[in-house]
Amino acid sequence: MDNLEKFLPSVPKIEDQHLKKLIEIIGINTQPIYVDIKPDRNAIINECFPNVSEKIKKEGGTRITGWQFWKTNNLIEAEFHAIWKSDSDNLLDVTPKQIPFKKILFIEDSERVYDGSQIDNVRVNISGNTLTDDLIYVCESLFKIENKGFRKFEYDLSKLKLSNKEAIIWKLLQEIKNGLNLMLCKGLTKHQICFCGKDKYKKCHGKLLPEIKAALSAD
Repeated sequence: MDNLEKFLPSVPKIEDQHLKKLIEIIGINTQPIYVDIKPDRNAIINECFPNVSEKIKKEGGTRITGWQFWKTNNLIEAEFHAIWKSDSDNLLDVTPKQIPFKKILFIEDSERVYDGSQIDNVRVNISGNTLTDDLIYVCESLFKIENKGFRKFEYDLSKLKLSNKEAIIWKLLQEIKNGLNLMLCKGLTKHQICFCGKDKYKKCHGKLLPEIKAALSAD
Protein backbone atom coordinates (compact mmCIF):
# COMPACT_ATOMS: atom_id res chain seq x y z
CA MET A 1 0.00 0.00 0.00
CA ASP A 2 2.84 2.42 0.82
CA ASN A 3 4.37 1.91 -2.64
CA LEU A 4 0.98 2.41 -4.28
CA GLU A 5 0.42 5.68 -2.42
CA LYS A 6 3.84 6.92 -3.56
CA PHE A 7 2.89 6.09 -7.14
CA LEU A 8 -0.42 7.99 -7.09
CA PRO A 9 -0.29 11.65 -8.16
CA SER A 10 -0.61 14.47 -5.65
CA VAL A 11 -0.95 18.24 -5.88
CA PRO A 12 2.50 19.80 -5.40
CA LYS A 13 3.20 22.69 -3.06
CA ILE A 14 3.77 26.16 -4.51
CA GLU A 15 7.26 26.34 -2.99
CA ASP A 16 8.32 23.00 -4.53
CA GLN A 17 11.66 23.50 -6.30
CA HIS A 18 10.80 20.87 -8.92
CA LEU A 19 7.65 22.84 -9.70
CA LYS A 20 9.68 26.01 -10.26
CA LYS A 21 11.89 24.17 -12.75
CA LEU A 22 8.85 22.84 -14.58
CA ILE A 23 7.29 26.30 -14.82
CA GLU A 24 10.57 27.64 -16.24
CA ILE A 25 10.47 24.94 -18.93
CA ILE A 26 6.91 25.93 -19.86
CA GLY A 27 8.08 29.55 -20.03
CA ILE A 28 5.65 31.35 -17.70
CA ASN A 29 6.77 34.03 -15.26
CA THR A 30 3.69 34.25 -13.02
CA GLN A 31 2.98 32.33 -9.83
CA PRO A 32 0.62 29.33 -9.73
CA ILE A 33 -2.47 29.44 -7.50
CA TYR A 34 -4.70 26.89 -5.82
CA VAL A 35 -8.16 26.58 -7.35
CA ASP A 36 -11.05 24.75 -5.70
CA ILE A 37 -12.64 21.85 -7.56
CA LYS A 38 -16.44 22.01 -7.76
CA PRO A 39 -17.82 20.00 -10.68
CA ASP A 40 -21.40 20.30 -11.92
CA ARG A 41 -23.55 17.17 -11.70
CA ASN A 42 -23.17 16.16 -15.34
CA ALA A 43 -19.53 17.19 -15.77
CA ILE A 44 -17.28 14.63 -17.51
CA ILE A 45 -14.15 13.30 -15.80
CA ASN A 46 -10.99 14.96 -17.20
CA GLU A 47 -12.89 16.71 -20.06
CA CYS A 48 -12.19 20.27 -18.97
CA PHE A 49 -12.95 22.18 -22.18
CA PRO A 50 -16.50 20.86 -22.77
CA ASN A 51 -17.19 21.13 -19.03
CA VAL A 52 -16.18 24.79 -18.95
CA SER A 53 -18.17 25.50 -22.12
CA GLU A 54 -21.31 24.02 -20.51
CA LYS A 55 -20.71 26.07 -17.36
CA ILE A 56 -20.47 29.26 -19.41
CA LYS A 57 -23.72 28.44 -21.23
CA LYS A 58 -25.53 28.00 -17.92
CA GLU A 59 -24.00 30.72 -15.77
CA GLY A 60 -21.96 33.03 -17.99
CA GLY A 61 -18.37 33.79 -17.15
CA THR A 62 -15.27 32.98 -19.18
CA ARG A 63 -12.74 30.22 -19.78
CA ILE A 64 -9.19 30.49 -18.43
CA THR A 65 -6.58 28.19 -19.98
CA GLY A 66 -3.29 27.17 -18.45
CA TRP A 67 -1.66 24.23 -16.71
CA GLN A 68 -2.52 22.09 -13.71
CA PHE A 69 0.30 20.28 -11.93
CA TRP A 70 0.72 16.74 -10.60
CA LYS A 71 3.58 15.08 -8.74
CA THR A 72 4.63 11.54 -7.89
CA ASN A 73 7.86 10.22 -6.35
CA ASN A 74 9.27 9.88 -9.86
CA LEU A 75 8.15 12.87 -11.86
CA ILE A 76 6.34 16.18 -11.85
CA GLU A 77 4.17 17.13 -14.79
CA ALA A 78 2.04 19.92 -16.16
CA GLU A 79 -1.26 19.14 -17.88
CA PHE A 80 -2.90 21.70 -20.17
CA HIS A 81 -6.20 22.58 -18.54
CA ALA A 82 -9.18 24.93 -18.54
CA ILE A 83 -10.97 26.39 -15.52
CA TRP A 84 -14.04 28.62 -15.19
CA LYS A 85 -14.02 32.28 -14.19
CA SER A 86 -17.35 33.70 -13.01
CA ASP A 87 -18.60 37.17 -13.87
CA SER A 88 -17.59 38.16 -10.33
CA ASP A 89 -14.02 36.91 -10.98
CA ASN A 90 -14.24 33.75 -8.87
CA LEU A 91 -12.19 30.83 -10.18
CA LEU A 92 -13.36 27.21 -10.12
CA ASP A 93 -12.18 23.97 -11.59
CA VAL A 94 -15.46 22.45 -12.80
CA THR A 95 -13.91 19.19 -14.01
CA PRO A 96 -14.04 16.04 -11.83
CA LYS A 97 -10.89 13.93 -11.45
CA GLN A 98 -10.42 10.18 -11.20
CA ILE A 99 -8.95 10.83 -7.77
CA PRO A 100 -11.27 13.05 -5.68
CA PHE A 101 -8.98 16.03 -5.06
CA LYS A 102 -10.46 19.14 -3.44
CA LYS A 103 -8.21 21.60 -5.27
CA ILE A 104 -5.65 21.88 -8.04
CA LEU A 105 -2.52 23.95 -8.47
CA PHE A 106 -3.00 26.01 -11.62
CA ILE A 107 -1.11 28.61 -13.63
CA GLU A 108 -2.65 30.67 -16.41
CA ASP A 109 -1.05 30.55 -19.86
CA SER A 110 -2.45 33.45 -21.86
CA GLU A 111 0.06 32.95 -24.70
CA ARG A 112 -1.10 29.49 -25.77
CA VAL A 113 -4.22 29.40 -27.94
CA TYR A 114 -6.43 26.33 -27.71
CA ASP A 115 -7.60 25.27 -31.19
CA GLY A 116 -9.31 22.01 -30.27
CA SER A 117 -6.24 19.84 -30.70
CA GLN A 118 -4.69 17.92 -27.85
CA ILE A 119 -1.60 19.25 -26.08
CA ASP A 120 0.83 16.85 -24.45
CA ASN A 121 1.83 17.06 -20.80
CA VAL A 122 5.22 18.50 -19.88
CA ARG A 123 7.12 16.09 -17.63
CA VAL A 124 10.31 16.31 -15.56
CA ASN A 125 12.16 13.40 -13.95
CA ILE A 126 12.66 14.18 -10.25
CA SER A 127 13.78 10.72 -9.12
CA GLY A 128 17.21 10.36 -10.73
CA ASN A 129 16.04 6.91 -11.87
CA THR A 130 16.62 6.51 -15.61
CA LEU A 131 13.51 4.32 -15.81
CA THR A 132 11.58 7.55 -15.33
CA ASP A 133 13.30 9.00 -18.42
CA ASP A 134 12.16 5.93 -20.35
CA LEU A 135 8.62 6.35 -19.02
CA ILE A 136 8.56 9.99 -20.14
CA TYR A 137 9.78 8.99 -23.60
CA VAL A 138 7.13 6.26 -23.85
CA CYS A 139 4.37 8.70 -22.86
CA GLU A 140 5.58 11.23 -25.42
CA SER A 141 5.74 8.55 -28.12
CA LEU A 142 2.21 7.35 -27.39
CA PHE A 143 1.00 10.92 -27.63
CA LYS A 144 2.81 11.36 -30.95
CA ILE A 145 1.08 8.30 -32.42
CA GLU A 146 -2.35 9.07 -30.98
CA ASN A 147 -2.26 12.67 -32.23
CA LYS A 148 -0.65 12.33 -35.63
CA GLY A 149 -2.41 14.36 -38.35
CA PHE A 150 -6.20 14.51 -38.07
CA ARG A 151 -6.08 12.37 -34.94
CA LYS A 152 -5.01 15.36 -32.83
CA PHE A 153 -8.65 16.45 -32.77
CA GLU A 154 -9.94 12.99 -31.75
CA TYR A 155 -10.28 12.53 -27.99
CA ASP A 156 -11.94 9.11 -27.97
CA LEU A 157 -9.18 6.48 -28.02
CA SER A 158 -11.75 3.77 -28.72
CA LYS A 159 -12.12 5.31 -32.19
CA LEU A 160 -8.38 5.51 -32.81
CA LYS A 161 -7.51 4.37 -36.35
CA LEU A 162 -3.90 3.30 -36.76
CA SER A 163 -1.89 1.72 -39.54
CA ASN A 164 -0.63 -1.81 -38.93
CA LYS A 165 2.85 -0.50 -38.10
CA GLU A 166 1.47 2.16 -35.76
CA ALA A 167 -0.80 -0.37 -34.04
CA ILE A 168 2.13 -2.73 -33.36
CA ILE A 169 4.30 0.07 -31.92
CA TRP A 170 1.39 1.53 -29.94
CA LYS A 171 0.60 -1.83 -28.33
CA LEU A 172 4.27 -2.37 -27.45
CA LEU A 173 4.56 1.12 -25.97
CA GLN A 174 1.47 0.51 -23.83
CA GLU A 175 3.04 -2.72 -22.58
CA ILE A 176 6.29 -0.94 -21.72
CA LYS A 177 4.45 1.95 -20.06
CA ASN A 178 2.53 -0.39 -17.78
CA GLY A 179 5.67 -2.36 -17.02
CA LEU A 180 7.73 0.74 -16.22
CA ASN A 181 5.02 2.02 -13.89
CA LEU A 182 5.11 -1.33 -12.09
CA MET A 183 8.91 -1.30 -11.80
CA LEU A 184 8.97 2.31 -10.56
CA CYS A 185 6.24 1.53 -8.07
CA LYS A 186 8.54 -1.18 -6.67
CA GLY A 187 11.57 1.13 -6.64
CA LEU A 188 13.47 -0.88 -9.26
CA THR A 189 16.08 0.37 -11.77
CA LYS A 190 17.14 -0.58 -15.30
CA HIS A 191 19.81 -2.88 -13.82
CA GLN A 192 17.20 -5.11 -12.21
CA ILE A 193 14.93 -7.77 -13.67
CA CYS A 194 12.58 -6.55 -16.39
CA PHE A 195 8.84 -6.42 -15.72
CA CYS A 196 8.44 -9.40 -18.05
CA GLY A 197 10.83 -11.48 -15.91
CA LYS A 198 13.15 -12.60 -18.72
CA ASP A 199 16.33 -10.58 -18.10
CA LYS A 200 17.58 -7.29 -16.72
CA TYR A 201 15.45 -4.44 -18.07
CA LYS A 202 18.34 -2.76 -19.91
CA LYS A 203 18.99 -6.01 -21.79
CA CYS A 204 15.30 -6.72 -22.40
CA HIS A 205 12.49 -4.24 -23.08
CA GLY A 206 14.90 -1.37 -22.48
CA LYS A 207 16.76 -2.40 -25.66
CA LEU A 208 13.59 -1.97 -27.72
CA LEU A 209 13.23 1.79 -27.14
CA PRO A 210 15.99 2.86 -29.59
CA GLU A 211 14.37 0.68 -32.25
CA ILE A 212 10.98 2.25 -31.54
CA LYS A 213 12.53 5.71 -31.69
CA ALA A 214 14.10 4.94 -35.06
CA ALA A 215 10.82 3.56 -36.41
CA LEU A 216 8.86 6.64 -35.30
CA SER A 217 11.50 9.00 -36.68
CA ALA A 218 11.25 7.29 -40.08
CA ASP A 219 7.54 8.18 -40.40
